[in-house]
Amino acid sequence: MSVLTPAPLVPWAVSSPFRMRPGLARLTAAHGAPEAPPPLFVCDAQADAYAAHKRASLQQHRARCQIGEADPAVLRAIAEAHERQTGTVIAPDADALAQGLQEDFVILHDDTGGMRTRFLSVCFPSNWAPAEKLGLDFAAIHAPVADNALLQAGGQGIVDMAFRQASMLRHVWLLTPNGDLAQHPETRRTRWADAVAQADAMGQRLIDQVFFRVERQTTLPLPALRRGVFFIRVMVCPLAEVLGVARGRAAELREALLSMSDAVVAYRGMAAVRERLCAEL
Repeated sequence: MSVLTPAPLVPWAVSSPFRMRPGLARLTAAHGAPEAPPPLFVCDAQADAYAAHKRASLQQHRARCQIGEADPAVLRAIAEAHERQTGTVIAPDADALAQGLQEDFVILHDDTGGMRTRFLSVCFPSNWAPAEKLGLDFAAIHAPVADNALLQAGGQGIVDMAFRQASMLRHVWLLTPNGDLAQHPETRRTRWADAVAQADAMGQRLIDQVFFRVERQTTLPLPALRRGVFFIRVMVCPLAEVLGVARGRAAELREALLSMSDAVVAYRGMAAVRERLCAEL
């Protein structure tokens, strides 16, 4: 199931050298800046399409999309935050929020052992299983990530800042061989080998079969409730269209791919295609 975001609206978060790092920014305007701060939620023309795809995911795979037990007070806080930003009312229950928000969301409880996940409403995971993240803290969640030293070293500070103090924003980009919003590891999708075979059969470049996927991640601290919420807005667009938005992007992406460690390339499943992607870029 795919909903493509227009290329000019997809954040370009590529930088070099590539490192697995926090990359957090506050959701507040700089002091004296005339521009409005970035919003907590994205509300755009794709809202109805996202709602339809989330509804289908919940109908077909609810057990792997919604995990754990949602705190009613937190659901109310999410609905109130969304209404303050957008003026749109969403009922404060898990299903209504899952379909009414374009973001997926994860609720964390600030227990004696630290912030741990207690409810996940994730219809569009990026090749990870929400059920495997229930009850985990930051360190455990990021343990499988390749070259995670920077993330793990800053873990406590990240949690304090993003889930106890201020709303934060982060972008994570991926290259994928398919444009599906939902990329659960148990779902059979177009794999890199499939994309290579299709490109060769059609006499095309591999990059014409590739999609640029961005997770816009934001946080909502709820210290009075000893809770925090993590939001994930997935955006997908054909890579060739994203590269065409601005001059120099192909070179920037090639440099970022070349700077990735072999461990990161393997973690992202691109070991067999990085060389070809870089040559085509």
